[in-house]
Amino acid sequence: MVNRYILPVLSFLITLVPVQVSGQSDPESLRRAQEAMKKGDAFFDDGGAHFGQALALYEQAYGSMENDAALNLKIGLCHLNSKYHHKSLSYFQRTAELDPSMPRIHFLLGYAYQLNADWDQAIVEFEKHKQANRGFMDPVDTYNQYDKHITECKYGKGFSATPVRAQIENMGPAINSEVADYGVLISADGEQMMFTSRRSNTTGGKLNKATNEYFEDIYACRMTNGVWSDPVPMAPPVNTNGNDASVGLYNDGRTMVIYRDEKGTGDLYESRRTGASWSAPEAMGPTINSKGHESSAWYSFDRQWFYFVSDREGGMGGQDIWRSRWSEDQQGWGEPENLGPIVNTIHDEDGIFVHPDGRTIYFSSKGHTSMGGFDVFKSELNGEQWSKATNLGWPVNGPDDDLYFVLTADGSTGYFSSVRQSGMGEDDLYSVNFLPDETANDMANAAGGATLSTDGTSGTVMLKGRVRDFKLLAGMEASIDILDLTDAHLVARFHSDAETGEFMVVVPSGHDYAMHVRANGYLFHSENVSVPTDGASVNDLAMDISLQPIEKGQQEVMRNLFFEKDRADLSKNSFAELGQLLSMLRENPSVRVEVSGHTDIDGSASHNEELSSARAQAVADHLIANGIRADRVESKGYGAAKPVAPNDSEENKRLNRRTEIKVL
Repeated sequence: MVNRYILPVLSFLITLVPVQVSGQSDPESLRRAQEAMKKGDAFFDDGGAHFGQALALYEQAYGSMENDAALNLKIGLCHLNSKYHHKSLSYFQRTAELDPSMPRIHFLLGYAYQLNADWDQAIVEFEKHKQANRGFMDPVDTYNQYDKHITECKYGKGFSATPVRAQIENMGPAINSEVADYGVLISADGEQMMFTSRRSNTTGGKLNKATNEYFEDIYACRMTNGVWSDPVPMAPPVNTNGNDASVGLYNDGRTMVIYRDEKGTGDLYESRRTGASWSAPEAMGPTINSKGHESSAWYSFDRQWFYFVSDREGGMGGQDIWRSRWSEDQQGWGEPENLGPIVNTIHDEDGIFVHPDGRTIYFSSKGHTSMGGFDVFKSELNGEQWSKATNLGWPVNGPDDDLYFVLTADGSTGYFSSVRQSGMGEDDLYSVNFLPDETANDMANAAGGATLSTDGTSGTVMLKGRVRDFKLLAGMEASIDILDLTDAHLVARFHSDAETGEFMVVVPSGHDYAMHVRANGYLFHSENVSVPTDGASVNDLAMDISLQPIEKGQQEVMRNLFFEKDRADLSKNSFAELGQLLSMLRENPSVRVEVSGHTDIDGSASHNEELSSARAQAVADHLIANGIRADRVESKGYGAAKPVAPNDSEENKRLNRRTEIKVL
């Protein structure tokens, strides 16, 4: 699934370079070295899965043939195409010393310096290659990309000189392995993590003959008391004998997007969790999967948009980021739209992540201001326009591939995969904690990097809890809607877990929301969620919700009915709640209800009773005006006679000022 920048094998050069043997080797040692090199050449010429075998044989020969330019070149190329790319540098340096006229050696040496973040020396070597090839196009286009590499090195030099204040940590041997680990997914609360790996305990235990690697499997772990559990491969039907890779997750951690290549091109599948069990992955519809290659995806926080990466026709070039809108009428994803040239480039994009704030995306790209390979970028949607993609800067990004960046809902911790000298081999998983430092961020912004939110606020709030049956106290499935009270538009729609009743959603701060929880045969439950613009103080809002059956005597508070002060006029913010009450009565035509009004203790008893009666009647009138028979609705005002809390504080008085419905 990971797109590697593999330099073409220069096998035609090998026969053109004379062997330069160390004078210290005895004839028998030399014979064995030449034999090992010859065997290595057979694997080297096959490339792909055989570089590791070639490297082992070349290293056997090296003790007696360390002055052979071709052997140094081949070892360098083997490292470039293996786990530890940066190790190629010393061998390319030695090649250039032995034969500075070796074709393409300055490009290779420049690339190795770049991978080691030696930006100035890399530029020198790329310039040498450029001068040596002036006026001539290399038949392998990779070696014509010297100007792009020079530009990348200049970006790298600038970013590394003005680093963002971030703490990067390899997640260590408890998570990482000696093979590639990538495709990290994280739930909004940061407690669930899935990622992709090619370990020996993969499902089926089969090797890909083309790469000599195990097929991809998805691994899962959980955080408990700040420590990640040991990752284990997910059970079938999520993992199969083929390639199964983790590429997207809804923020509740219960809907995952999986990459598979069953048809040879690479498609996206969706799996859902109920309790501890994941469903059999189902292929996304034809608007998402195409004849091309789809490699990464993420849902918007409201699940109304599906962002994904594809190399289908109609893009900017290579792999692009697209998005499709959910169609309620068609119950499927609509025709995709390309995010356009501000986000996409003529080079590859990958690893899309959509932040729960509803307007920020993070993605990796080989274009824009990359300092080499894939770098992680950020862009924000302002109205209908995406902002210029900004590089997250050094040390988040480096000269090699940095991919699949994800962020916890509170914005404090990110996770991504990267190829680094400090790694355990190939891609490793890293965590990044962004630290407050306005000066560093200002410097990064001046250099073209992203200004990171590092003050603990993320522009979001997480609603997390459980839905239970009021009588059985068992978890249950319920449909949950989050509506913006300003205009009653739907912000998010999802379901609680059918076994545990658990739910989790992240919504943007700076709004007042109505939360409606409903299930067949139960009174709908409402919550009022007021989220200030400074959402940090309520980033984790816990809720334990009990649904009451539609039975005589059961009642619920209508928490999102609002009236003008000391009047009975319904505020426009009440219509979302009234719509839910209308739906419940229409779906249960035999149900009769009492609408009751209640006040706090302030004011005279007669005034409070009159006001509460008028407010209850206003609700009843609205129901009747919208088609509910008058004999199904009664209204009554109780004034301050039935408090639910002592009238000793403003907060308690607010609780007492309420409207309720009761089944008659």
